Amino acid sequence: MKKNYIKFRIFLRRLTIREKVGIFVFGLLIAVSFFKTLQDIKTYRIIKQKPGFVFKKIDIVYKQINRPTDIVPVNCSQVVPVVYTKVISLDSLPVEVKKKKFIDMVLPSILIVNFELKQYREFVKYIKKKLENNQEILPQEEELIGRLLEKYKADGLNELLTKLNTNPVSIVLAQAAIESGWGSSRFFVQANNLFGVWTFNKKHASKIKAKKSDVYLKAYPDILKSVEDYYHSINLSWAYRKFRLVRLQTNDPFLLTNHLEKYSILRHVYVQRLKSIIKANGLEKYDNCRISPDFIH
Repeated sequence: MKKNYIKFRIFLRRLTIREKVGIFVFGLLIAVSFFKTLQDIKTYRIIKQKPGFVFKKIDIVYKQINRPTDIVPVNCSQVVPVVYTKVISLDSLPVEVKKKKFIDMVLPSILIVNFELKQYREFVKYIKKKLENNQEILPQEEELIGRLLEKYKADGLNELLTKLNTNPVSIVLAQAAIESGWGSSRFFVQANNLFGVWTFNKKHASKIKAKKSDVYLKAYPDILKSVEDYYHSINLSWAYRKFRLVRLQTNDPFLLTNHLEKYSILRHVYVQRLKSIIKANGLEKYDNCRISPDFIH
């Protein structure tokens, strides 16, 4: 070993500077080629792997309303995702103008929530398919599924898919219109509360308190949070279990509203009122509205 080392040193001494530089450059090229090969192998492996589920994000525009003209008109095929943090009463406007402004104001938040729910629903389907194919579930995927199961109080993926779902926009608009008086109620103006939700938790309460009770009107920082809370109730409450099951079979608003009688003490009168509002105002046309792709990435 020592003799070979001595011979190598003698060999190096006999080389000219040009020869030494040539050997160095040759060695450097080999090293670069080796690392490039490693990188190509790594890239190839990444390409060959099936990509994981990718969540898309909406760039939400937050805005206050000081006057009706502050409400951004909606273009059904390209709705700008505007979320209003402060609203005003629309009661002084002519009826048809009031209804249009109300829809322009509320529709974006409904579409945002629907978009997010649909993504989580597709994610659950993706995980279910991986399990059926005996594919590995990544730690971050397992963690997210665990959070969703806990949030929706579901015992498994099938029950989670039943609860983690969306309603036709026309139904949500009609219920919001009834509960807020088409954007003119005190509840809506003072607390961004679209659906007349009450709470015992003073942390989330407004100044409006029920008579002879410790229950308060629930306050929200913006319209989006009110819509999210509405969906939380629809997707978890025992009262809407039949509604959720029928929702798996159809998205017809006139069939689905039959199973919302427990939303109001008026029961079947409330259901008929919902149907009447949807039909009279042509709300079904909003069921196909979409958020502008310019705000999705």
